[in-house]
Amino acid sequence: MSKVLLLGLDGVTYSILNPAFEAGHMPKYRTLLERGASGVLTSTVPPYTPPGWTSIFTGVNPGKHGIFGFTLGNVQRNGGLVRLDRVTAPAIWNVANAQGVRTGLFNIPMTYPPPPVDGFAVSGMLTPEGGGLTPQGFTYPDALAETIQRVAPGYKIDIEVNYDEDWRSTAILERLSHNLACKRKALSALLQGHQDVPLLFSVLEAPDRLMHVHYKYIDPTCEHFHRPEAGPIRERVWAFFDEMDEFIQDMLEWAGSDGYVLTMSDHGFGPKDKTVNVNLALREWGLLSLGGAGVLTKSAGVRRAGRRVKKLLPKGVWKKAKGAAQSSIDWSRTRAFAAPIPQQGIYVNLQGREPNGIVPPSDYEAVSDEIIERLLALVDPDDGKPVVDRVYKREEVVHGPQAAGAPDLFPVCRAYSYELSDGLYSPSVLDDYRALPRGFHHMDGIFGIAGPEVAQAEGLTASIYDIAPTALYLAGCKLPEMDGKVLTDLLPEKLVAGRSVVVEPMQLPLAGEGAEQTPYSSEEEAQIEESLRNLGYL
Repeated sequence: MSKVLLLGLDGVTYSILNPAFEAGHMPKYRTLLERGASGVLTSTVPPYTPPGWTSIFTGVNPGKHGIFGFTLGNVQRNGGLVRLDRVTAPAIWNVANAQGVRTGLFNIPMTYPPPPVDGFAVSGMLTPEGGGLTPQGFTYPDALAETIQRVAPGYKIDIEVNYDEDWRSTAILERLSHNLACKRKALSALLQGHQDVPLLFSVLEAPDRLMHVHYKYIDPTCEHFHRPEAGPIRERVWAFFDEMDEFIQDMLEWAGSDGYVLTMSDHGFGPKDKTVNVNLALREWGLLSLGGAGVLTKSAGVRRAGRRVKKLLPKGVWKKAKGAAQSSIDWSRTRAFAAPIPQQGIYVNLQGREPNGIVPPSDYEAVSDEIIERLLALVDPDDGKPVVDRVYKREEVVHGPQAAGAPDLFPVCRAYSYELSDGLYSPSVLDDYRALPRGFHHMDGIFGIAGPEVAQAEGLTASIYDIAPTALYLAGCKLPEMDGKVLTDLLPEKLVAGRSVVVEPMQLPLAGEGAEQTPYSSEEEAQIEESLRNLGYL
């Protein structure tokens, strides 16, 4: 049986890959894409890490797997941080293991606690870091943690990000470089000890961290690309991309010349120009009301002062202030409110669903339509052009038994160059970030399929839901029902002719079934929330 490698690069997109390739960097990854079929991978709506990676490893949309952001629920229904054992669908490893295919999982976001696979698992983003010392309970079997700490002392799941300062220098790149080197050593040791694992799923999260901070210095279509300070930062970026390329080469050597490589990103990236303070807009439109001290924020002067204070306060203190602002919402007079930032949506304050819901089901469509009309009429005073490209209703992009937990509306603002925020303390509905080199998630990720007799092709398109079924097919597995399809048109004719795609009902465990069920401690939750806040996610 040929080996199958799923190679994930978090947030990678052609707008930064092509400049790197043209400058002579990442030659091995470029060759990988060019020797097979490649193109744009369309992400989830919204294009965010939690629904993205969970959809990749389950092959179903968030309405079936139940993950819409880094937290469950909303400000009224706070379900806490997402964990793998909250995923309500089977994953690639469940399907593969059920058919005797051992799997290796390495650093995949949203896979904590690590699932008890036949093979090995090292969890990724949202794993507690152990107070900054060593991660806790992050491997299956447990003994693998000792191996990792022995070969890669100081191994950490993620780096610390200082979102407000890292754009000024290459400091974040040095932290990423050290972390990447540790992970390279760790995976090498794991593969040496598990040579009978034919299916490997590995993710490098570093590109996402980098582009949140330095995107506009990398994309030549951005004005920042041509600034004097961009050159030295971009050169260090290119050097780091080459470090990733060497790690990628290790994994390609593991797959071998007769193996199949399916590479993907969970979303793309683009420039972050502005944020839309959704709760503030809803308030100005009479759809959200504040009570008590919150009424003071009606003054633009007070909001400007709040913005200045935010820059001076420690993040933990500002979190409490933000929580106090949201707790001042008068739910008895509020018909809609912003979703948590990573969900990039709006909830109708619906009776029978929200604890403080006031909108009767008979008025749901009318309220939704009013919000859509308001959003589409919103213009940016800087250029007089519309802010919102379109608004998806939930049923347009999410379906399944968990769909009711999703936001009701998903606005898309200036091709995702404007990010939605749940802010109330801002001087205006729009906050301007054009002066900073930051990036923001985009729908257009990347994918590639390479292997024996895979024909060369580029400029293709595929869905994020197609990754799991295609990988399982290449591993020789039958498939359960999934939302995605096997990309047979991109696979060798001989392979497809000799092995039909078999989809049949399967009794499978859920993605995190059997994983350690211990909840996050208050300290772990605080540490993870701080990390997400530093990335601008909370």
